[in-house]
Amino acid sequence: MKGNTFSMSKQFSATNITRAGILISMSLVLNLIFMVYIPVAGFNTVKFTLSSAITMITGIVCGPLMGFFSGAIVDILTCIIRPAGPYFPGFTIAAGLTGLMAGLIYRYLRNDKLNYNLLNTVFISILSGGCVGAFIMKGLLTFQDKTLYYNGEPLSILYVIGFIALVLAYIIVPIVITSKLKFNIKTNKILFMVSIIQFVTSIILNTYFLSVLFGKGYLVFLPARVLSNFFIIPIYTVVIATILEAINKRFKLNI
Repeated sequence: MKGNTFSMSKQFSATNITRAGILISMSLVLNLIFMVYIPVAGFNTVKFTLSSAITMITGIVCGPLMGFFSGAIVDILTCIIRPAGPYFPGFTIAAGLTGLMAGLIYRYLRNDKLNYNLLNTVFISILSGGCVGAFIMKGLLTFQDKTLYYNGEPLSILYVIGFIALVLAYIIVPIVITSKLKFNIKTNKILFMVSIIQFVTSIILNTYFLSVLFGKGYLVFLPARVLSNFFIIPIYTVVIATILEAINKRFKLNI
């Protein structure tokens, strides 16, 4: 599986299907055992599981089509074995896109001249502004008499400092991992990939699907989902980079 491209025959070869099957099994187990839901507006709308990170790895290692099938299959099996609400096909499509986009972005975006650190800085700035904007639009975050209020209560400066520190960590941690741990895998590129995928699937698509499924406004779910991705995206980045580095060293797949 060396080289920059994946032919159809390679993606559906016996070896590649076996690899995908192992990763699908790992992803399903993570969903069934370690999946946590955070309720928003009375509904389980924020989900944390490392399953999505494994789906992205499947797309990178086994190709975008296998990544799509991996995400879709895991979502369907999870709904059958451990349902957390009514089945909605939009979530299956979003799960499939997670693997598809990972394979396309990481495998085929080979422009070494791209400054991923700059792109990540721009993205986190947009995400930060969107997060603050969403809270303001919901009326949860206000500013009066030189004091910042959240939900009518004065907001401690420590929360503001913590938010800024989180944004800086979002940018700096992947750079430190790449340089200090001597990873061959470009962690800043993985951060860019994960950020784009989460923005499209989690923040845009799944938030919209939740609003349709539960009959609530888009902005009811958006702030919590944006905020959760501040934590989810760096975690996924570190997990994916670490596993891909181990796979590269063990199996010499030239990822």
